[in-house]
Amino acid sequence: MKTILVAINSKYVHTALGLRYVCEFCKTKDLDVTLIEETIQTPLLAVLAEITRAKPDFVGFSVHIWNKAYVYSLIELVRKVLPAAKIAVGGPEVAFEPERIFSEKSEIDFIVQGEGEICFAELLTALENSADKVPLHIAYRDKNGDVQINGGVTVVDDLSALVLPYPDLETIVAENKIVYYECTRGCPFQCSYCLSGISRSVRRRPLEKVLLDLERFMEARVPLVKFVDRTYNLDETYFLPIMHYLAMADTETTFHFEIKADLLSEKTLKFLETVPEGRFQFEIGVQSTHDATLKTIGREHNWEKLADNVERLLANDNIHLHLDLIAGLPHEGLQEFIKSFNDVYGLQPHMLQLGFLKVLQGTVMQSQAQEHGLLYMSEPPYEVVQTKYMAYEELRFLKVLEDVFENTYNTGKFKHVLAYLIKANGGTAFDFYRQLTEWWESRGLYPQGHNVRGVTKLLWEFTCDCYPEEKTNVKEILRFDVFISLPNWQPSWLGWKTAELNEQAMAFWRDKDEVCQYLPDYIFSTWRQIRKNYPIEAFDYNVYSGVAERSIFMADYSDGKCIVKPLVSKHLQNE
Repeated sequence: MKTILVAINSKYVHTALGLRYVCEFCKTKDLDVTLIEETIQTPLLAVLAEITRAKPDFVGFSVHIWNKAYVYSLIELVRKVLPAAKIAVGGPEVAFEPERIFSEKSEIDFIVQGEGEICFAELLTALENSADKVPLHIAYRDKNGDVQINGGVTVVDDLSALVLPYPDLETIVAENKIVYYECTRGCPFQCSYCLSGISRSVRRRPLEKVLLDLERFMEARVPLVKFVDRTYNLDETYFLPIMHYLAMADTETTFHFEIKADLLSEKTLKFLETVPEGRFQFEIGVQSTHDATLKTIGREHNWEKLADNVERLLANDNIHLHLDLIAGLPHEGLQEFIKSFNDVYGLQPHMLQLGFLKVLQGTVMQSQAQEHGLLYMSEPPYEVVQTKYMAYEELRFLKVLEDVFENTYNTGKFKHVLAYLIKANGGTAFDFYRQLTEWWESRGLYPQGHNVRGVTKLLWEFTCDCYPEEKTNVKEILRFDVFISLPNWQPSWLGWKTAELNEQAMAFWRDKDEVCQYLPDYIFSTWRQIRKNYPIEAFDYNVYSGVAERSIFMADYSDGKCIVKPLVSKHLQNE
């Protein structure tokens, strides 16, 4: 019996971890299973052609919040052109309410409930052997058309039974895709909006197997490995040896972890000071700093400890930190959200992700929707549009603000000019972004797409409209941000001084002894390479001292990142 598993990813760079695990496990049972991975941008008929070309007897789909509509359409087409094939679905969008799913899609024959590696392999084996009994944890319709739950949601207790789901690492690296990985499954926390804690158990893959898996990723030169463990840093005796191993490795691979920052011990924090720059990335789900909200959603944390630990991690300047907030949570009105925003913004993480509550099928939050007055989309992504605590107009405004924030702060390109404008605003960070959002929307800039260069000009236009008295300083600061963040781009409207500095800069570069004070390993190559890797520019505002004074800086891009060096030279006068 030939089986095709179909994974529809949201982006080309993604990989389908769940179906990859199922596929590779089935192969260990000598089952004829093949995986197809495409994206929601792939034309439906192209995916259908890929499926039918294999002439499968069985087709399985993984259904997620981002692909449900696409997969449902594909299922209809498969049933039409392959009427004899069996169709199964699994994944978080279908696992928890089989009766509803069978009602929505009559073409479906089986629903895999929960972690499907073992039970799906058992289903295929049973069908191959023409067995009458459907294995546990596979929901189905009986001969009378009644839905049989058949054991409910399952988990895989022994993660050592699973094999590495990446037999195609060379292809993944060549296509620059992200590798997703998990060393644990389950979560001890019971966040009401999440499905991860439903099993109420955390299962760990044996350390020796984890280290072997990670070694294979590093040997293959995978650029980015994202751990999908819901809370990676639960048990220091388990997670810290993995991190030690990765920190000591000779590799360019970056490893991304989702952590709970207030759980970090002094021992772990001391270790993290020693990690090579760029080796780790941390995503930290703050969600809210409002106590009543955190208690209601089961997400309580020690904010003071969390903030202190984040500040320590940021001070090390070796780990990228991404902090998350969720708008639309119970008991959090606009004023409470503003406080949460300002609290987290005050930490100055590298990224602050503003998300919106999604009322997922099967969660506690779904059962509490009426209590909290949650109005949300009836189809994916099930996003909240109004709550008892926040009006539709307020949530809609935050949606626009999210777009503005993504185009400004989260690019990491405008650090100094945003800080200056927030101070000029005289209020909180949120007050500034509220003003910027109102201006942005008044200009019809939402929901248009914008690139960084375009946003640079928009920030200048915003300054001219809203802070005309600050134009002189802002132009210098904005030019400095462009100088260090957007190499070799010099829009004329920013008033570059490169030409007037050219003769002095040439004299500086000819003085090797002085150059080596700033670049100890400097060796002349070509003038073109010097201009590209070591641009020099003068500014009439010093972003580091906060004083309107003439300053000259060199940007060192020779290692692929920008290192800014103030220049004080007999050839480059600061007067």
